Amino acid sequence: MTKLIVISVVILLSSLLAGCPPRPRPLTQPQVIFAEGAYTHERSGMTFPLSVGDFRRSLVQRYDQDGLDLSAGYDLYLRQQKIAVTVYVYPAPSLVSIGSPPGTVASARTFLAKSEFETRTREVLQARPGARLIEDTEISVPIGGTLHVGRMATFEYEDQFAGRRQPLRSHLCLFNYVGGAWALKYRITYPASLEATREIDTLLHGVPWNVPKE
Repeated sequence: MTKLIVISVVILLSSLLAGCPPRPRPLTQPQVIFAEGAYTHERSGMTFPLSVGDFRRSLVQRYDQDGLDLSAGYDLYLRQQKIAVTVYVYPAPSLVSIGSPPGTVASARTFLAKSEFETRTREVLQARPGARLIEDTEISVPIGGTLHVGRMATFEYEDQFAGRRQPLRSHLCLFNYVGGAWALKYRITYPASLEATREIDTLLHGVPWNVPKE
C-alpha cells in the first residue's frame, strides 16, 4: 500500500510540475518543414533520413509552437501497393522523480507509458469507425546495441487509401522515455492483403534513434 501511495504522489506531482521537455503548445494546423537532406529534430536530436531501405521520406511536419512535436512520413510502393508510415517524436508523459527510489520511478514510468499507449489506441479506434483492435503485443527493437521495448497495437478497418476504398491493416507502435524524455510513435498502414512484415522490420530498425540520454 505504501508503494502505491508513493507512486500516486509521483504521478500527481508530474502532472503539476513542469517536466523536461515542456509540454507542446499545439498549432491550429500542422506546419510543413522543407528539408532537402536528412532532417534533425533540434529539440530531441532525432534524425529523419531521406530514405530508409526502399521507403522514401515525404512530408516533415511540426504540430506545436515550440517544435517539440514533429513527424516525418515515409512511403513504399510494393507490388503495385503502398505502405504508408508516419514517425512521430514528441515529449513522453511528464515525470518528476523528486528523489524517489529508482524502483518507484520505474513503476511510475511503466504506469504512464501504459496510459499513453491506451490513449493513442483509443484515438485510432475513435477516428476510424468500424476499426477493430486485433492484436496488442510487446515489441523490442535493437538500435545502436540497445534493446528498446515498446508496444504495438494492430487494427483492421476499411477506408480510402492509395486512391480507392479497401480493407486495411494498420499498426501503432509506441516507445516511451527514449533518451529519458521522448516518445517515438510509428503509424504504419497498408492493404490488408499485403504481406509487409519484412518491410515493416526494415523501417523500425532503419530510422536512427540518435536521441541523447538526459
